[in-house]
Amino acid sequence: MNLPRVSLSASPYLSGLVERYGVPNAQSAGDAISALSTAEADALSRLKARFNLGWAHLALTESVPFSDLGKMQSAFADGALDVALRSAWNKAKLPGDPKGLFILGLGKLGGHDLNFSSDIDLIAYFDPEQFPVQKARGQAHIAGQIMRTLTQILQPRGTSDFVYRVDWRLRPEASVSGLAMSVNRAEDFYFRRALPWHRLALLKARVVAGDKARGQDFLRQLSPFLWRQNLDFRAIDQLADLKRRINLEHPRLRLERAARRSIETEPLGFNIKLGTGGIREIEFIANALQMIWGGKHYNLRTTNTLEALSALENEGLLDKGQALSTIYESHRKLENALQMLQNGQEHVLPDTKDGWTALAGLLGQSPDPLFTKITADRHVVHRHFSTMFETQMADDPAKKEVALPSLERQAQTIVTDWEMGFRRYGIAPDTTARLKPLARALKEKLGRTANPADAIKRIDSYLGTLSRSGQYLSLLAANPSLLDALIGPLLHSPHMSILLEQSPHIIDTFLAPSPPDPRFVLVEADYETRLERLRRFVNEGLFQAYHRFLNTGNAPALSSDLTHLAETAVATALTIMRDDLGQPDLPICVLGLGKLGERRMAPQSDLDLVFLFSDEVDRDLAARAVRRLSTILTTPLREGIAYELDMRLRPSGRSGPPAVTLSAFRRHHAERARTWEHIALVPARVIAGDKKLSEQVTEALSSILSRPRNLDQLHRDAHHMWGKLRDERIRSVPTDQWGTKLRQDGLMTADFWGAVDRLGGGEGAEKLQVAWTELLYWERLLGLTGQTVSAIPAFYSDKMPKDISTLNAQLESKTKALMTSVPSKADLEPMQPILWTD
Repeated sequence: MNLPRVSLSASPYLSGLVERYGVPNAQSAGDAISALSTAEADALSRLKARFNLGWAHLALTESVPFSDLGKMQSAFADGALDVALRSAWNKAKLPGDPKGLFILGLGKLGGHDLNFSSDIDLIAYFDPEQFPVQKARGQAHIAGQIMRTLTQILQPRGTSDFVYRVDWRLRPEASVSGLAMSVNRAEDFYFRRALPWHRLALLKARVVAGDKARGQDFLRQLSPFLWRQNLDFRAIDQLADLKRRINLEHPRLRLERAARRSIETEPLGFNIKLGTGGIREIEFIANALQMIWGGKHYNLRTTNTLEALSALENEGLLDKGQALSTIYESHRKLENALQMLQNGQEHVLPDTKDGWTALAGLLGQSPDPLFTKITADRHVVHRHFSTMFETQMADDPAKKEVALPSLERQAQTIVTDWEMGFRRYGIAPDTTARLKPLARALKEKLGRTANPADAIKRIDSYLGTLSRSGQYLSLLAANPSLLDALIGPLLHSPHMSILLEQSPHIIDTFLAPSPPDPRFVLVEADYETRLERLRRFVNEGLFQAYHRFLNTGNAPALSSDLTHLAETAVATALTIMRDDLGQPDLPICVLGLGKLGERRMAPQSDLDLVFLFSDEVDRDLAARAVRRLSTILTTPLREGIAYELDMRLRPSGRSGPPAVTLSAFRRHHAERARTWEHIALVPARVIAGDKKLSEQVTEALSSILSRPRNLDQLHRDAHHMWGKLRDERIRSVPTDQWGTKLRQDGLMTADFWGAVDRLGGGEGAEKLQVAWTELLYWERLLGLTGQTVSAIPAFYSDKMPKDISTLNAQLESKTKALMTSVPSKADLEPMQPILWTD
């Protein structure tokens, strides 16, 4: 399909290219890209002209998807940069291919999204240890000289036949530094002195030319600077400030600043890139959400705007109904057509009817429908942009102020500061006015508590740990459910309060529609960073699971959530251990016992684990692996530990070796294990590890637990063990008092005798154990142990089982019946201790 005649005549630039090179076809742009592999520097401008003509043909005839057009432009730019860099390298008389020197593309080049007439934003860095220039010669000077030569090749002085306009202004300290900087100096700058816009610029960075392996390593080193562990809502404030400065100062926005309304009915003179409802507002929406969420959502780590918008929609962080992707594509098509007219870096739409006729003609349309669509699209974009960046909390003066009871001085000082705009937390004065609804919401919730002064101090302590962003507090004010997720646990759950104290960023997870991602732990290679992140991952997962339970009362869901979290943490710890020891294929299998094995993990549960290895694994290596795993999971760091471990149930108990081979495990349970060890083994299952070894361990478990067994001996041994447990741990607890696990005929009793029943071939007591476990969840989460059932906080009473005293009595009765189903110790004949008979 040929370029439409009406489009051709509308563009003097394209008409001139057709006269020089002929009518393009569908292969013209691709042929120009392919020719770059053997091209010399002096052929670049001619190839670029042929590429532009072929690319315009594809764009105007819509022969390829819009996303492919930007990728083709960027592919040509990458190839042209390679040609120019090789030429500049050779002119500097340096050997071989560029080594230790690389160029980052930013902006639309970095995003594989170049316009028809984009400039290219570049930054160049060199590694002093790899760059083949002696330091005494001035490495920065030589590297900068190479970049100046490259710029001259791409943008020759005194001619209109440029290849690309090159912009170096986004490099660090551009006003005082050369065109190339050492990687050491650059890393120091980004981590110590960079401004928010530097981080914004690097979101789109990719290596486009030079030593690409060294460049990729450099970007990996900057990952903590770009992708923050915490949700940093200061990014919204910072980008909003940057956009305000653009609106106030940019010379190409003069017409818009002079207009009566920010969006006029006709887009005459509208800056499609920078104006209200334009491309930059869409990019800022995507960039802000990437900066906030990209640390934990890895699908957001893309340099391409359309891909970022799609990923945000898929992650549930952007409403698909806003159609921002469609509007972005429409705006960009208009921008490309505008630039095709004269091959200029133009973004301001015509301010005359004649100009619009030419532009619409290039697109094969008429001006009026374009006017209507552009104006409607601008309103959609700016409405979304304003919601994110310019939120003004509406304060209803008609609402009655909540009167708190007389407070002690410290608590009253805190409340007064809340009413004055939360200045005590470092909130900027110009944002405090919109936080008044949050102060009212806090007072409303505190007015329903028994001890508001104590609650005020606990909330104040937590708010002091949050990011110092007005946006963060605005989110709390605008989301009652988010505020409840914070207030309820702070006031009524000691365990959850400790988690919040250890990990104040936990509240971030309630803004995310998806659970914590374990890839967050492993994306960094540093061992200590991984340990810190493992604790963050566990704490966030625990808090989310607890909160869901407190608000739904769904005990099976909490059992599943806590069990899955523990399994994921152990599997992640295995990966960290293997990487740290340099043993990626180490055959290890982890058995989970107790509540982990039963899939009934509870708040504050430890992990009962047994570590098994293949027989061929060196004993010392296996022991080191288990010690390292214990360190990974249990070493106290800033955010506590991941889990407490209990490895006493391994063969030979506490005094035996921590690492056990599969053959030793089989042999121990066949020849030396006592009955209580088999009772403990009843809930055991493989939770992580090598697939082949796990299958062998599962088979061994089945064999051990299913062998014929002398039931009289089993019951005799069980009574002997239970007598010790009962004397040491079980106590009498009234039915109107909390004490789920250790009460007489409580959870521990049901767990023990249920396992005995299963080991003897019975069905066990799963329903009874599950019922006790639900009460244990409430007891531990709300800190009720030892208190009467009347101590249940009203905040959660509607989600809890009714009449706890009666329920306790009913469950005790069922547990006692379970025990009496096993012959009593007095009824058993004395026997020699054996485990089973064949």
